[in-house]
Amino acid sequence: MDRRTLAGGLGGLALVVAAVVALRIGDAPDTLKREIADGVEVVALQEPTKPANARAQALDPDALQIAWNGSASAYEVRWNGNEQLVPGPEVELAGLDPDQQTEVEIRAVSATGKRSEPLRIAATPKDLYDDKWDDLLVGQVDRFDGPEALDPRKWRIEAEPECLGLRAFGPGKRIDVDCPMAAFQSNTPIRFGVPAADGATGRAVISVAGAVESSHVRLTLLPDPWQYLEETDTQPRGAVSLDVTTQGTRIVADPDLPRTGKQVALGDSPMTGLVAGVRHRWEMRVLPDAVVALRDGVVVAYEPVAIKPQLVHPRIRIDGGGFLDAFGVGGVPERAVPTEVVPLQQDTVLPQDAIAAKIVTSKPGNQVEVTDIPVSTRKIPAGPDTQLVVIRKPESRPGTLPRLADRPGGIKTGAPRLHVMHEDGTKPPQPLPPTGRVLVTAEINAIRHRGIELELDGKRIVSLPTDEQGPGVPGRHEFWLDAKKLTPGSNARLKLIVLPADHGEPVIAETVFELG
Repeated sequence: MDRRTLAGGLGGLALVVAAVVALRIGDAPDTLKREIADGVEVVALQEPTKPANARAQALDPDALQIAWNGSASAYEVRWNGNEQLVPGPEVELAGLDPDQQTEVEIRAVSATGKRSEPLRIAATPKDLYDDKWDDLLVGQVDRFDGPEALDPRKWRIEAEPECLGLRAFGPGKRIDVDCPMAAFQSNTPIRFGVPAADGATGRAVISVAGAVESSHVRLTLLPDPWQYLEETDTQPRGAVSLDVTTQGTRIVADPDLPRTGKQVALGDSPMTGLVAGVRHRWEMRVLPDAVVALRDGVVVAYEPVAIKPQLVHPRIRIDGGGFLDAFGVGGVPERAVPTEVVPLQQDTVLPQDAIAAKIVTSKPGNQVEVTDIPVSTRKIPAGPDTQLVVIRKPESRPGTLPRLADRPGGIKTGAPRLHVMHEDGTKPPQPLPPTGRVLVTAEINAIRHRGIELELDGKRIVSLPTDEQGPGVPGRHEFWLDAKKLTPGSNARLKLIVLPADHGEPVIAETVFELG
């Protein structure tokens, strides 16, 4: 297989690569020289534009959420002598003095590290904080600020133990979820009551932040007995979910629920979804004839359905990671019932403190069968697709607290991505035409990197610093390759190398394309 690409020009390319290496050796350790090989054109980037329309709010008396308008690759935020790089037009500053005005500067940052002129805003947390949001909640709000927040009397956790941890948040901590999927089943049900002033008979409120662009949070109200079954991608019968991604918020309801024709006006919110590293508060408000979703008090979605059961069981599911902050419910006060669910994969003995027990079996057609069993029964035989549900005395603690290790703060970033497309629109795996130009797009998600390199069949063709006026940020780089200098009928291998500022292990993405 012929994997040469810059046909007839490899000697010249070797000279360019040698020059890059020599320059790097002779320069200071943190300096990366811009070098572009013959046959490669860098698509010019726009200068970063000053952000606009800064606005602030507070979910806690010692924290500020600052948002603004802009379309830059990323932003640099400065306050109280601190600095933070964020991938989108929003940031949360925690651990502030509630009574002191905080002055914030925001600069747009290009993919090569250039900074714009600053946008300035000043705000005092206590002036923006409003604790009236929890006036209609009942019982104690769950603050996920440590392992006690996941008390097995109140929560049943479905997740790999090592993927849950504690992340610093201001002077305290919150639960960091770093799993492909984690489910948190509340043992405290929601009982619907008389409509409140806003028309709701019950509600569930969750404060959460995203982790990366693929984060997905779902808050589901499950009718009995679905709360005893493991989490699946199938919507249970009679369930309604608040579905939140980085793209937005929606209500997902079982299509068999009665439709009401209720109309609800949506609010004017510039963003309706999750934000990496920034908390927002979502409320799932249940009306007699609709379920409404609110983000920070603004209506962002609704579904005109009627929930028939008077008692439902909330479950939180997080896919792709997230930052779990707080949870509360509203309606008629209900106590948490310590509950343990055990798959009946072998004969099981009922514990001594059980006050009720039942067997729950999954059936074809999205059906569930429930059988009550006497607590005097000492041994339960194994069965396929069967769960043993044990309801314990109020003072019992089924299971143990999860072990949550401390984790560093900061926003998580995804891997870099590399795309190839001919200027006529042809993309791999189709062979690209041997004439014209090939567009290479490098999407960088790393924060605080010092540069990128691009290799073609093992030969460096691009060396580009990304820290012109400060640390590098997530961004998009585009390069044109002259297809006439590529060998027809060959398979070319492109490698993207992201160089961290600390000279640690580089992050690499690769792709292969064929030239027709």
